[in-house]
Amino acid sequence: MNFAFPALLVFLLLLPGIVLRYSYARGPWGWASPTSLRRVSEELAYGVAFALVLHVVWLAIVGRLGYQPDVDAMFLLLVGSFGDGGDHLDRVRSSVAAHYGGVAGYLVSLYAAAGIAGNLGHRAVRRLKLDHLTKTFRFDNYWYYMLTGEVLDFRENAGEGRAVDGVYFSAVVDHASGSYLYRGIVSDFTFDRDGALDTIVLTDAHRRRLVDDREEEEPTAHVGPVEPDERYYEIRGDFLILRYAEIRTLNLDYFAVTLIESMPAALEGSVAQS
Repeated sequence: MNFAFPALLVFLLLLPGIVLRYSYARGPWGWASPTSLRRVSEELAYGVAFALVLHVVWLAIVGRLGYQPDVDAMFLLLVGSFGDGGDHLDRVRSSVAAHYGGVAGYLVSLYAAAGIAGNLGHRAVRRLKLDHLTKTFRFDNYWYYMLTGEVLDFRENAGEGRAVDGVYFSAVVDHASGSYLYRGIVSDFTFDRDGALDTIVLTDAHRRRLVDDREEEEPTAHVGPVEPDERYYEIRGDFLILRYAEIRTLNLDYFAVTLIESMPAALEGSVAQS
């Protein structure tokens, strides 16, 4: 037997751990949730550990259901050794042929269970905000937490005590004609195939030349979504997309929207008299 089949078998046995890790990191489909950015070596180590636990649990479950897998035959397939002259080869062949459907059902059901378990684990962590309480459950996506304002909810930042309704984004981008400062409200953001930040989508976008900074003696007003500044001019369009790779520096300003209900004085007097 060549090396390819044992390698394929090892992959199939480790796949449940990889599925669990992937589904836990990505969460439900269609949800812009954090993603895992760990290195491949780390992901492989996690996959091996989780796969071992999943197989122990699943073997116990299928054992209670009356199915007894041939562990010895599986071990012989993994090591690719069948004794002198292939003494155990016939036994392995007969075991695989007799339980082909059971083995396939075992693996497929385990893959599905791993995906569901990872998905539920992600939902639980996000619903209970465990990733805000401790780094143990925190997803390895720095930019997701920063661009949504959830970083202010971390236990180590508990002193902030600020509600976040939006993120005001400012960034310096170099062009052939010079450097420009862009600003706007974060509407969306995307990641590339490796999970790194790729683009930032802004609404109500403005820009100015970076050299048009205020003099040191001039008063500096707070920069935000409603403060006018004659140095900036509006960028026409509904959305402005900035590529993260082209950004030199950036600044984030979290803001909250407060609704103030006011009543005219004349109306207040009429209400009081009634």
